[in-house]
This record gives sequence, structure tokens and C-alpha cells, in this order.
Amino acid sequence: MLAGMSRDQLHRLVLDNGLRVLLAPNPVGASIGVAVHYGVGFRTEPEGRTGLAHLFEHLMFRGGRGAEPEGYLPRVQRAGGFGDARTRQDVTVYHAAGPASALEMLLALEADRMRSPCISARNLRTQTAVIDEEIRLMVRNRPYGTHPWALPRALHRRSENARDGYGETVDLAAFDLALCERFFADHYGPGNAVVTVTGAFDRHTAERLARRHFEDLPARATVRSPDPHEPAPGEERRLTVLDPHAGSPAVAVGYRMPDPVTERADYLAHLVLAALLGQGRHALLRRGPTAAAGASSLSVGCGLFGLPLDTVGPDLLTLFAVHEHERGAGHVLEALDGTLEALATNEVAAGQLRATTARWAARAMRELGDPGTRAQLLGLRETLFGEAELTHALPELVRAGVTGEQVSRAAARLRSSHRAVVRFVPGRQAVPRDIARETTA
Repeated sequence: MLAGMSRDQLHRLVLDNGLRVLLAPNPVGASIGVAVHYGVGFRTEPEGRTGLAHLFEHLMFRGGRGAEPEGYLPRVQRAGGFGDARTRQDVTVYHAAGPASALEMLLALEADRMRSPCISARNLRTQTAVIDEEIRLMVRNRPYGTHPWALPRALHRRSENARDGYGETVDLAAFDLALCERFFADHYGPGNAVVTVTGAFDRHTAERLARRHFEDLPARATVRSPDPHEPAPGEERRLTVLDPHAGSPAVAVGYRMPDPVTERADYLAHLVLAALLGQGRHALLRRGPTAAAGASSLSVGCGLFGLPLDTVGPDLLTLFAVHEHERGAGHVLEALDGTLEALATNEVAAGQLRATTARWAARAMRELGDPGTRAQLLGLRETLFGEAELTHALPELVRAGVTGEQVSRAAARLRSSHRAVVRFVPGRQAVPRDIARETTA
């Protein structure tokens, strides 16, 4: 647990308009973090409106009308801070970090954004062009640019779970101001938001400032996201992606993770299993058959974006490996299956388990040392699960709470479950990023 912070120092406040405020003061240092999470992500987008949540993040990042003419970010930077935003499956977050003296300014800017964002025809045209360029640079013209998006597209059947965060160009081009204004009204009310403040501040001062700047925002109903749950796949699902920019073939594998709410212990065991398989120099898949397959790059992680407990819907344990020859994908899969079989049959050695969980916990603890990161993680788990405490508890839950028997059960679950396998094949002709050719192998 972070030095100087206990779970008792998380203070919750709910305003009359439904806004949730989470305060986590810590006297260490002289900086603060502020994050505002909205319960809307790319799973929330209406059918045929892919990319709307991400586009709206761009529109909102400009800030509210009170921040004009320069906008949100220049004001934060002038005060010695930094700000950014991010859209995921179920949440969109606007976050900033800066000196403690900037607390009221940061809260005022967020309240202004929540009250009256700068949504204009010019801003819409500009941000649509920006996202088009992002798609070109990050997906179409980048080696393996369809990873990780191809995995949920292959494994899931519900359209909400198979989307990528960028959206389709044809959908983006059709968005208008009326649609954006409706999206704001439906999803960006105070009752669908969590404001989190961390770092060197006085709790009572922060509570007073939160009331001053947010309490007069009118309450309004929120259109809830659809239930994202779907049955586990009943067969292995495979895709082949022709990649004109790839220098070597690659393979990606995706397994359904346990439910983070109803299967919490199993979920944590999968975090440890992923670390054992591919994280660190001594990971099981970094030697033996996988190395012999010519895998020049290997990564294994939990969560589509590598962050645990960041979605309430179906999520994936993923493997991605670049290999040197055409049959390398088969060798990687054989090594993966063999390693899962061994772990399911024989518990991992106690010393290796201790070392793996200790490394995992230490990395998670280091992340909590930064107020900006801490605000994002606390607000994320509060928004999704109503459990900000998970962020502080997670390192110890993994380090001391996961047993070798649980890891064996997790390996057995993956061994017997159906997965998605996506092969990336270097190709001379570019193909649309949303087209992958199904294979029977």
C-alpha cells in the first residue's frame, strides 16, 4: 500500500445532482491529480455510430466555453500542469496533474466542460480530420496496426464487444452537431460522472470547491449502456489479416477472462497466470519451444489495453508474438498449449510464484506513487465497480492472495476454453482495416 495512505482516507461525496466525488488526500509531495470519469465508452455507441465516443472525447477535450479562446490544455500547462483524455470500452476519462495550487482551477475547468462544452461545426470538422489521421497512422499504415482490435472482433459476436475505439471512417463522416449534442445530453450529465482528486490537498477545502463548482449543474437522466455480456464462444475462431506493412508474420491469441465481479478470485489468478507466461525475463514462454519457433517479440497481458479491471464487459487475456518463419505461429500455439497443460497438471513452483507475484505487486505500487495515475485508477474502479479501494488493495491481493492451486485452475480453464487466433501475414496489397479473411485452419 502507498506510504502514508490507508483505505480509510478515501472519502466519498454525492451531490444532489448525482455527481460522485472521490477524495484521496495524501500529505506526501506537493502535487495533485484530478480525473473525471464518465460512464460512456465505445460499447455505448448506437448501432452504426462507431467512433462516436472517441470523437466526442476529442470534442470535449477542447474544454468548456469558459476556457475560450485558448482552450483547456494551454490553461493547465500555464499553471504548471498536464492534461489528457482517453476512451475505453465503458468509460471516458479526462485527467490532469499539477501543483497543489492549481486545484481550484482544475476543478473549475472540469465543471465548465461538464456544463457547456465547445461543440461547434468547426470543432467537429477539425477533430474528425484528426481522428482520420490517427486511423491512418496507428492502424492502416502501421505494422500489425489491427492488433489488438482483431481479437475481440474474432472472438465476440455482439457488435458492442467487437468494436474498436476508432470507428469506421464512413460513420465518422456522417456525424453532425445534432447527434453530438444528443450524445452529450444522454451520457455527460453529472449523474454519470465521478470526479476524483488525489495528492497534497486538504479534504475539507476540496469538498467545498467541488460543491462550489459542480453543485449548480442541473441533474438529468442518463441513457444507460447496453448489457455487454454474451455466452462464451463454443468453438475456436480464427482470422487471417493481410498486413502490407509487416516485415515478419505474427500471431495473436485471445481468451475470455473470468468476470471481474462474480469471479473475482479467478480473475486475479489469470493476472498471475499471464505474468508467469510472458512477463519478465524468466517467463515460461520466453524459453524452450517458443524461443525455438523464432519468436522475436512476445507479450502476454490481461485486458485489451493491458490494464486489469478496466471494463465490466467481456475482456481478454492476450498473447502477441512476432515470429520469423511461416510455421512459427503453429510452434507458438504448441508452446502455449503445452505450457498451459503443464501448469494445469502441476502447480507452479512456490519460489517462482512468489517472485512473479512480488514483481507484479511492486509494479502496481509504483504506479500509485504518481497522483495523476492514482486519480485515474481510483476513479476508474469507482466508476465501473463502485470499489475505488480495489486500486489500493490489488497489489496485496495478487502478492499474497493467489495460490498455486488457483493458477493451475486458471491454466486448466484456458486449456479447455475456446479462443480467438489471429494470424498476421505480410502482404503486398493493403486491405481495409476492417476486413479480415476467415480461415478454417
